[in-house]
Amino acid sequence: MEDRTTIDVPQSHPRNPFIAGVFSLVFPGLGQVYNGQIKKGILYWALSYLIPVIFAVTRWVTSFAGMCIFMAIGISFLLFMVMDAILNAKRQKFYVLKTYNKWYYYALIACLIFTMTFVFDKKKMIGIQSYITQTTANNPTILEGDWIIIDTKAYEGNTPKTGDLITFTKEDGQLFMYRIVGLPKDTISLKDNIVSINNKLSKSKFMADRNIEGINFSELEETFPNGHSHRIYKSKEEFDNGMMNMNAFVVPTDSIFVLGDSRDNALDSRYIGCIAKDQITGQIKYSYWGKTGFKRMNIKF
Repeated sequence: MEDRTTIDVPQSHPRNPFIAGVFSLVFPGLGQVYNGQIKKGILYWALSYLIPVIFAVTRWVTSFAGMCIFMAIGISFLLFMVMDAILNAKRQKFYVLKTYNKWYYYALIACLIFTMTFVFDKKKMIGIQSYITQTTANNPTILEGDWIIIDTKAYEGNTPKTGDLITFTKEDGQLFMYRIVGLPKDTISLKDNIVSINNKLSKSKFMADRNIEGINFSELEETFPNGHSHRIYKSKEEFDNGMMNMNAFVVPTDSIFVLGDSRDNALDSRYIGCIAKDQITGQIKYSYWGKTGFKRMNIKF
């Protein structure tokens, strides 16, 4: 009798390049796991966090150049990871399923990766926040519509300085942004909207006349006693004399006094009082876009 032996040939399951690419695009490394490259998938996932960690430690993203480098590296790595998944999927004409090539394993890995985004928040890790300015209170320095970068870790271990542009929140959670003019125990006064700090009047230099939406302003360069210079707007028409001229005021302990650079158009410490230091949420570093496009790129504050 003829002996016939049955040989089981593993069934081929070619990888789908589209699925592999989408997996890696949405969940770093999952496309590689789908292709049977679990070690590479873990490596790519780890690198997706290592890159932000490096920039978080070095604080490079607090400069415009550093942010551009970070974005270029991040986008390049993402494209490389997606293309790697797609190309490897195309090469695998004959593929035998691994034990983890099941939809529920993919779902589990995706859930783990998604959960990790909350445990290790990359934005908080890096320590920057992007914000589109909604106010003219800091003209001519920060313009309405400017896309600004806020360093949320600026004062971790560092002390705020006179002249810093900061963000802070009040009890209602609303975000404010103004310039520090007075630190704890400083004596602050105003004379025709020019700041005096500890009985030393800031220098002011006329720069130009401006007309904004029918209102006439004088643009001045104000230099604080510590040497910090910036531009301010002063209305040519009398606005609120009680706030343009302010008697000597001592800033309470653990508080700061802030003013807007558009002195007659700012709801600052003259109206809302001093700001507790623990209300500070960050320091404004630069703008990277605005209503005038490229003209507002890399404007340092």
